[in-house]
Amino acid sequence: MSTHPRVTPPARATPRRAYLLAVLVALAATAAIAAAPPAALRVASPQRAVLRDQGVAWASAKNDRGAVSQALELGALQLSLKRSPERQAAFDAYLAQVQDPASPNYQRWLTPSEIGARFGASDADIARVSSWLLGHGLRVEAIANSRTRMRFAGSAAAVGAAFGTQLHWYQTADGRKRMAPAGEVAIASDMADIIGGVVGLSEVRFTPLAHRERHEAVFSGSGKPAMSNCQGTVCAHYVTPGDFAKIYGQERATAQGLDGRGQTIAVLGRARVNDADIQAFGQRTNVTMKTPIVVIPPDGSDPGPPATTCGTTGTPSCDDPDESLGDQGEATLDVTRAGSVAPGADIKLIVSGDRNNSDGLILSLIHAVDAEPLEASIISVSFGSCEGANSQAVANWLEDVYLQAAMQGQSVFVSSGDAGAADCAKYFTVPEPGLVRSTNILCASGHVTCVGGTSFGIGTDDRAFWNPGNTSGFVSAKGYIREGAWNEPLDKDGKSHVAATGGGVSTYVRRPAWQVAPGMPTATQGRYLPDVSFGASVKNGYFGCMAASNASCVPGDDNKFHFLLWGGTSASAPSMAGVAALINQKALHAQGNLNPRLYSLAASSHDIYHDVTVESSGVSTCSVGTASLCNNSLPGPTSLSGGVEGYLVGTGYDMATGLGSLDISNLLDAWNMTANRFALTGSWGDPVTDSQGLVMEISPDLFGTSRGNLFAGWFTFDLSGHQRWYTVQGTVDQTSYSTMSIYQTLGGRFDSAQATTTQVVGEASINFNDCNHAALSYSFTDGRRGLIPLQRLLADVNCANPQAAPANYARGGAWPDPSNSGQGLILDFNPPQGVLFGAWYTFLPSGTASSGPNGQHWFTLQSLATATQTSFDSIGIYDSTGGIFDAPATTQTVQVGTGRLVFTSCSAGRFEYRFTSGSHAGQSGTLDIGRLTPVPQGCTP
Repeated sequence: MSTHPRVTPPARATPRRAYLLAVLVALAATAAIAAAPPAALRVASPQRAVLRDQGVAWASAKNDRGAVSQALELGALQLSLKRSPERQAAFDAYLAQVQDPASPNYQRWLTPSEIGARFGASDADIARVSSWLLGHGLRVEAIANSRTRMRFAGSAAAVGAAFGTQLHWYQTADGRKRMAPAGEVAIASDMADIIGGVVGLSEVRFTPLAHRERHEAVFSGSGKPAMSNCQGTVCAHYVTPGDFAKIYGQERATAQGLDGRGQTIAVLGRARVNDADIQAFGQRTNVTMKTPIVVIPPDGSDPGPPATTCGTTGTPSCDDPDESLGDQGEATLDVTRAGSVAPGADIKLIVSGDRNNSDGLILSLIHAVDAEPLEASIISVSFGSCEGANSQAVANWLEDVYLQAAMQGQSVFVSSGDAGAADCAKYFTVPEPGLVRSTNILCASGHVTCVGGTSFGIGTDDRAFWNPGNTSGFVSAKGYIREGAWNEPLDKDGKSHVAATGGGVSTYVRRPAWQVAPGMPTATQGRYLPDVSFGASVKNGYFGCMAASNASCVPGDDNKFHFLLWGGTSASAPSMAGVAALINQKALHAQGNLNPRLYSLAASSHDIYHDVTVESSGVSTCSVGTASLCNNSLPGPTSLSGGVEGYLVGTGYDMATGLGSLDISNLLDAWNMTANRFALTGSWGDPVTDSQGLVMEISPDLFGTSRGNLFAGWFTFDLSGHQRWYTVQGTVDQTSYSTMSIYQTLGGRFDSAQATTTQVVGEASINFNDCNHAALSYSFTDGRRGLIPLQRLLADVNCANPQAAPANYARGGAWPDPSNSGQGLILDFNPPQGVLFGAWYTFLPSGTASSGPNGQHWFTLQSLATATQTSFDSIGIYDSTGGIFDAPATTQTVQVGTGRLVFTSCSAGRFEYRFTSGSHAGQSGTLDIGRLTPVPQGCTP
């Protein structure tokens, strides 16, 4: 594939540029602004409005190094444009709808220009702001397709005049000189209703997070490297794509053909990669992945060709790379991680060098989100900059960009940072005094999945977890390896350094409503970071190749070759981007912001996340004050204690590893649940509320392709302890969600044709999180509302891993007696467990037309069952009492009779019953039952 940048021909007017041209032509027709000096062009307005949240901590009098030259040319500055209150409300409403499975607009993503047309600033407002900028001698460079951002440029003198401030240089802690306003930033008061902020007056700089160590290995006879190297009982283990798949449960997904084909991942950066490095990586690890397509944003700066060699002395060198080589290393790691997790996906490497005082990463991000058509539905960013070094205005600007991505169905993944709980610390150096807690501003938004890092726990380097050599596919890992938080507080020389997974609480972004999970604290309003994690340790680093670091993976005359071990949360974000490609491939369309679903699954499923705890870390004496695998605290300058205290790992969510690492195949099983399948038929209940639940039958495609029916009997009690039953019915489709009506049937008499009446008494919705967990929300006309977490009561037979089901499995479902008005059985066959379970919804023998709800009654049926059995002679009939609707209570269940069930075909049968005690004592008879819905596939007479 071509690696040349795509350049928009100058003569071609894109929609955004055509619109910008029209605005400027209209403005030029009304005033000859270009010829006048800036001082004479200033908009006449004695009133000014201060733009709040522009200040940065490092722009202090102590750090002031003097004014910026008035002639300094500033480019790629960003104005944020406000929506009108009406348009903002409409935007918020539609964003909620596209993320709501119950909405008809669910996943009906918009394009950037559609967002602009429906929710962006008006033509009049954009013309007004453009006129104001031009009136101060500034140039309008671009208007975002979303019409919420405007890029402009001009001299420092013109910028200072427009914003009522003077720009100065400041000396920052890393030794750089950075520009920032010396005072408050203000605009003309008549612009305050449309201009929300400005970004770029205070320089924003992002740092690549990748960390590397060069190693060497001996080629095996097959010409492949040994990824487990043992000297006696001491082994060094490196992670290849095959190891990653084994550790994080990807193998089953791969066997199902899920490799990301048809999907595109955008890796953002500031440098190209050396294609030979990508090819060498694939050859050495037996991965057939695609060479990345390089995209240079039309408004960006070409960073130039990649480095292919490095020197052994001086700076930069193989051992002392400069910033550009760091950017190239970041791109190399990101491409190989995303491409090896999803080798069938296309990788677009969107890169830009810096422009004037603007970081090239910002230009890459803008292009990835605002270009039309979109470059990719998945975006990976492995750079960082702490909130403490940036303003609220930068966070607001990023939030607008990420909101746009979410509305467009783009999934964005960002590394959590490599400085533990103190992200302002300089990565992989001795920690400096005076550090405080801070998080990576790039991943603070709730519309971004923030990906942290783990490390294999203490005591996992032995043969219980690793093979001493490589197995097929160059895999040495045996399976999942228990994990701690990634925290390597000592460098290879035993000195303190900063190297730990980022996490904490955002200062600038509020906690989203969906961010709820077991173990999560509730005392703060900030966004918790990270969301999920993957391995990030340098000790057991990811294998990589990069000739410009003297690690080409090409063997020399001595049959040795040099390679890199990559570490840091830089590896985590592109790994998760690869997982997103598998999700999109299986779902057949883009999923957008994954976070709400990730947290929903954490609340109801226990086989998707590897929970990282103190126990799994292997740390025997854990203290948050001592940097170790049980936390993301930093060491002091000379010891493991005395640094910035971070957060402990723990059961459920924690601010070091988030929800934990993933079992990828289990995540895919749960993510793309479709309710339109018979395999969800069965018994479901909330273990907290004894003797209550639903027995469901799903008839797939009953109303046409991908449109089935869900029928359920809901067996419960009222608030006074009397039995109640309802029937629930609605359609199901390819989503995991169904909205249904709740029906109540009254007026019947036990085993009788006495007429009944059925009416709607509420609405319910059910969302299947996976094959064994669901959530039922209900709203009754009498005011009862709530949410019930459901679990499958009998083991899943044919859902999580579809296979040839046992014969009787397909006999589950609704079986009424047509001669009995409003009564029948709902059965759940589970041959693997040897169980038949059912519920009998009926009435009291004394029931009359006026009995009301108190005339209802229900029983449960239980029996042993074999796979081929069609006659059941000793079914127990049970009666339950003492329950309270949707609440814990002490209930009693006793056997009150016996029954005999005989199936004469897949659609007909006979149930004989005899009651010996209880409300129906002395009753006996026969129900001639028939299947309520069509016979499911797989049923044999």
